[in-house]
Amino acid sequence: MRSWQIFKIWGIPFKIHPYWFVILFLFTWSISNQVNLSSGDIYNTKEAWIIGFLTSFFLLSSIISHEVLHTFVSLNQGVKIKRITFYFLGAILQIDKYCQTAMGNIKIAIVRPILCFSTAFILLLISNNSASKELISINIISRVGILNLFLGFLNLIPIGSLDGGKLLKSIIWYFSGSKNKGRNFLNKVNFSLSFLVLIFGIICLFRFNFYYGFIISFLGLFGVNSAKSESQFFKIENILKFNKVSDLKLKPLRKIEFDSNFSKLNTLIKNKKDAADKYFFVTKNGRWSGFIDENILKTVSIKKWERNFVGDFKKPIKSFASVYYNEKLWKTIERIEEIGEGFILVLNAADIPLGIVDRSKIGNFVLNKLGFNLPTEIVNKLNYKNQYPLGIELPRIINLMKQRGDI
Repeated sequence: MRSWQIFKIWGIPFKIHPYWFVILFLFTWSISNQVNLSSGDIYNTKEAWIIGFLTSFFLLSSIISHEVLHTFVSLNQGVKIKRITFYFLGAILQIDKYCQTAMGNIKIAIVRPILCFSTAFILLLISNNSASKELISINIISRVGILNLFLGFLNLIPIGSLDGGKLLKSIIWYFSGSKNKGRNFLNKVNFSLSFLVLIFGIICLFRFNFYYGFIISFLGLFGVNSAKSESQFFKIENILKFNKVSDLKLKPLRKIEFDSNFSKLNTLIKNKKDAADKYFFVTKNGRWSGFIDENILKTVSIKKWERNFVGDFKKPIKSFASVYYNEKLWKTIERIEEIGEGFILVLNAADIPLGIVDRSKIGNFVLNKLGFNLPTEIVNKLNYKNQYPLGIELPRIINLMKQRGDI
C-alpha cells in the first residue's frame, strides 16, 4: 500500500502508511470503551469518543514530533536518511549511512525515551495541577501523558529493534571498543528474553488463558527465531569479511589450443556441460595466451571454419574481468555484481589464471561454512542457473555492512 507524505524537513520526506489510520481508529475505539466503563457516569458516549479520538491523535502526533527531533540528532551524528514512514506506534527509516561511532549511537538511541519521559512529565504535571479532573481536556492530557510514559519504558527494553537494545549495544561498544561484542551480547539477551517469554506463554496456554497464552507463545517464538537469524547473519558477515577467494574451490577453465580451427571449437561448444560457459582460454606451448568468446563462431562463415584458427581471434587475458586469489570474499562479490555476468576470473600473484568463481560457488561456500550441505542434485541445478542458493542475498548483506561501516 502506498504511503502519503505529510511534510519534508532537511530534504527528508516524512510519510504515513495507511496502517497508521487503522491504529488511530483502534486506539480511539479502545479508549472510548475504557472511558465508558470507568467514567460512564461522568461522560456520555459522544464525549467518550471525543476523548478516545483526541487522545489517540495527540499520542500519534507526539510520536511524529519525537521522530523529527530524533532525526535531527541522527543527522548531526552523520546518519544519512532517505525517507521516514510511520507505521503503527513507530517509524521505519530508510538509511543510506549509519552512525560510525559508539557515542553517536548512544546519543541517537537515548533521544526518543528522553522525549517520551519529558512529554509525560509535562502533561502529567499539567493534569495533576488542574483544579478539575473531570474536564475533557484534562482527561485527554492525562491519558496522553500516561501513554508517553509507557512508550518511554517500552523503548528502553533491551530488544534489538527498540532504542533500549540499540543503547545497550552501543554502550558495550563504547566501553569495549568492539562493535561486534555489543551485537553479540544484545543478541544473547534477545534470545534469553524471548525464550523466557516463550516458556511463560506455554504455561499460560495450558494453565490459565489459551488465547493470551497463544499470543505470548507466538511472540516468544518469533523472538527466538529472530535471534537465531541475527546470529546466522553475523556469521555470514564474518565469512564475507575474513575469507578469501583462495578458500573456494574454483571452477576449471575451458582450454583450447591456439592452432585449433573453428570446427573443433564448434565441437567443444556442442559438448559443453554448463550452458553458462561461453569463454575458452587459449593456450600456446602450455602457457595461457588469451581467451575467446564462443559467439565468435557467428562472425565467420561456416565455409571458412576449417581455415580459421582461434589464436587469430584471441583477446588478451588482462581484458577479462578478474580478481586476485587473495581478494576478500565481499570485494569479489561486489566485483561480480558490477560485471553482471555472474562470474569472474581468478589470477595468482603472477597474473596466471587459476580458474573461475561464480555466484553458486560463493553461495555454496557460505552455506557450507554455516553448516548447510546441499544435495548434489540441488548444487548442480544452482551451478547451471548461476544464482546464490536458497535466496541468500549476499550483495544486500554487503551493502548493509558498508552502510554500518563494518567494511
